[in-house]
Amino acid sequence: MEKHGEDLGAFYFLIMLLQTHGKKMLKRGDVQGLRRLAHDLHGLYVKYTQQ
Repeated sequence: MEKHGEDLGAFYFLIMLLQTHGKKMLKRGDVQGLRRLAHDLHGLYVKYTQQ
């Protein structure tokens, strides 16, 4: 976070978590988990981009 600032650092951390959990779901063949993840990401996108 020191390098990129608090907001961008938090965003990078979130992306790292999503990548880790997404890879695990993909390896397990957990399609429902991936769909939930995509749904949650879409919800975050809508929340912070719609004004």
